[in-house]
Amino acid sequence: MNDVLRQIYKRSGVKIALFLVVALILVDTFLTYRYKQALGTNIKVQATLDEIAARKASIISDLNNVDMSLRGYLLVGNEAFIDTYNKIKSQNGPTMVYLKEKLPEIGLAATSLSDMDAMLNSYFKLMDELISLQKSGTTDAALKILKEDHGTEVWLTYMKMSGLVDPVIHAKKTESQQAYARLLNMSLFFQGVLFLVGIPTLIYTVYSLTRSEKRRSKLFEDLDQQNRTLIFDSSDETNVQNEAEVIGKIITNLNKTATFIKGIGVGNFDVKWDGFTAADIKGNKNTISGELIAMREGMKKQREEGLRHQWASEGLNKLTEIIRDHQSDFESLTGKSVFFIVKYLKANQGGLFVLNDNDGDNKYLELSTCYAFDRKKFVTKRIDIGQGLIGQVFLEGEPVYISDVPANYVHITSGLGEANPRCVTIQPLKHNDEVVAILEIASFNLLDQHALDFLIAACKSLAASMMALQSSHKTKILLEKSQQQAEEMRAQEEEMRQNMEELEATQEEMKRREAELRIALKQ
Repeated sequence: MNDVLRQIYKRSGVKIALFLVVALILVDTFLTYRYKQALGTNIKVQATLDEIAARKASIISDLNNVDMSLRGYLLVGNEAFIDTYNKIKSQNGPTMVYLKEKLPEIGLAATSLSDMDAMLNSYFKLMDELISLQKSGTTDAALKILKEDHGTEVWLTYMKMSGLVDPVIHAKKTESQQAYARLLNMSLFFQGVLFLVGIPTLIYTVYSLTRSEKRRSKLFEDLDQQNRTLIFDSSDETNVQNEAEVIGKIITNLNKTATFIKGIGVGNFDVKWDGFTAADIKGNKNTISGELIAMREGMKKQREEGLRHQWASEGLNKLTEIIRDHQSDFESLTGKSVFFIVKYLKANQGGLFVLNDNDGDNKYLELSTCYAFDRKKFVTKRIDIGQGLIGQVFLEGEPVYISDVPANYVHITSGLGEANPRCVTIQPLKHNDEVVAILEIASFNLLDQHALDFLIAACKSLAASMMALQSSHKTKILLEKSQQQAEEMRAQEEEMRQNMEELEATQEEMKRREAELRIALKQ
């Protein structure tokens, strides 16, 4: 249980503290609002109750003023006293209306004023009559009404009404004050609780936030370092306090990674990592960017190797087709093959020297075919075995590649004149490890290794085809000689058969004559 609470504290301590403070603030705010509301209500109720009491008190006050004004009017006859009376009388109506509206609000029925209202109306009628009598000169009658003291009855009715209204006003005032006091005490209590709980909570929150900020700063330092260590180190300074900058650089590097991988995925091995310079190579050997660039270079080399292999395979296939189409004619076979090889290598000149061993005691290399600038050159040339580079290659059976061609070694001729090539390669054509011909290629462009590998394979294929054609030619000659000898033997057999037939005919004739002779002798 303690471990669970400890985990909750570690994970959500600040949140709980802030929630507690916010809850206390909300409660205090609510209570303060209720306190202000209660204060406003109390003030309003107190004002209303005071107004009711004042209006009620004005009734008896106005009654006294009426009595004094009428007495003064009777004594001195001044009309100003009548104005005062009329003013008091006009105020009586609104006062009673106000009281009838407000008494129900404090729990008293408007009928509580019925007696008072009737008494005042009756009283004012008598006073109006008193004034009329005085104005008409009947002073004694007016004095009689005044001496009857009708005000006492009004006062008694007023006291009766006050006995009903005043306790209610007092109770309502007390109730309003008590409600206000309760809310005030409750608000003060929660403010005390908020102070006692909120201050330590805020201290804890500030401490936790400060510690969290330090951890956050350390986290973004680690993120920036991991970004540099794992993805890409641009050597630029990063403000680790600026979280947006740190995250932005990580997102940027991830986008660069995705773009780079997509480029490689679609076969674009020339895709670049934006911002990756030669100065960044050393610092990014073990990062994703460095590994991806190394992978790109490896795949680029593989693709180039594949293209070279494809180029060589296509060239050998085309050469095979040429050999197949011209396998019946030696001159056409060698001529077309050398022409294709020179053109496919984008070289400029080529010559094929074939071994002439017709005279077993005098073997030499004879120029069979020569091409320069896509044209066949009709050149007669003989090279003895061991003579020059071509003769040496024939003896040793190993190819020679020269990139620093001597000035007078060979010239490439064209309609524009002559020029020295940049490279010359001399390739032996072997069949069963025996050199049967030499192919010399001269070019203005240097030949790389994959071109030389293609040339070696082409020479091997051409040598096999040449020997097969030569073997077929020799077999054909032998077959023709054999057929000629067979014809001669058949002619000799026919002659012998005819001779035998003549001999048999002679023997038969001799036998017949011998028989005839024997018969003649017996007779």
